[in-house]
Amino acid sequence: MNTVIKIFKFILMIILTVSIISMVFINLVSSTVLNKEYILGKLDETFYYMDIREELENNFENYIGQSGFEEEVLQNIVTEDKIKEDTGIILSNIYDGTSQEISTEEIEQNLRTNIENSLDTDLTATQEKMVDQYVKTICDQYLNTMSHTSYENDIHNMITKVNEYIGLANKVIIIAIVISALLIVISDYKKIVKALSHLGISLFTSGIFGIIVYIYINIKVKIDNILILNDAISEVIRNVLNNILSTARNQGITLLVIGVAMILIGNGIYAYLNRKQGKDNEQEIIDKTGM
Repeated sequence: MNTVIKIFKFILMIILTVSIISMVFINLVSSTVLNKEYILGKLDETFYYMDIREELENNFENYIGQSGFEEEVLQNIVTEDKIKEDTGIILSNIYDGTSQEISTEEIEQNLRTNIENSLDTDLTATQEKMVDQYVKTICDQYLNTMSHTSYENDIHNMITKVNEYIGLANKVIIIAIVISALLIVISDYKKIVKALSHLGISLFTSGIFGIIVYIYINIKVKIDNILILNDAISEVIRNVLNNILSTARNQGITLLVIGVAMILIGNGIYAYLNRKQGKDNEQEIIDKTGM
């Protein structure tokens, strides 16, 4: 019978450990990559808007030679405020499903004004066509660098489904944690303080798992070398991934420390009670025998 209870208790501890790890992972994802405000904060933290502007200016200059215009026509056609506004539109499309389009009218107007100011004479029909084509190329390059695509609505739908699954998973996990923890306590009802150390073992194991994941990913994945789309976006992604990993490590350490404390306290109280019970039994024997 004791063997059956031990196996049952072991299974409960596994369920509790897996549930704790799952909850930490889900909450970590929900508060980071699935959180628009978190992403906006990271964009500011990594100087994303300034970096994107520099990226745009470099990309625009690639087309200046074939256009026949001077580089001055590209000056100040895009501001950081414009980039910040359009980035907000893209993120709203992705996270809120707003389906807004980015307007390049301001960029087009600024570029046309610069071109006209750089010329001494009125544009001919041929020059007008050339300017139209150049303006279109620059505006297309802006949208491409900003990573504004028709897939934003699809990404939003995917995020919505993920959030639904996460909401359901959280409820199941909370129930699993409560039930498994209660059953562990009930199974130790004769030695109730031992339940504290058994719960601590689950927390300790969860913490160890988080630390191992942090170490393993840092060894196997060179996060600082990740390059996706462009340097500005890559910097944000690297920052987010490093932040997630460091948070997972810190939460792992916290769980480990709490687990160790619960194990020590539970075993310490259990040992103290055993010694006290032993002394009481000895005293009772002495009293009965008169020795």
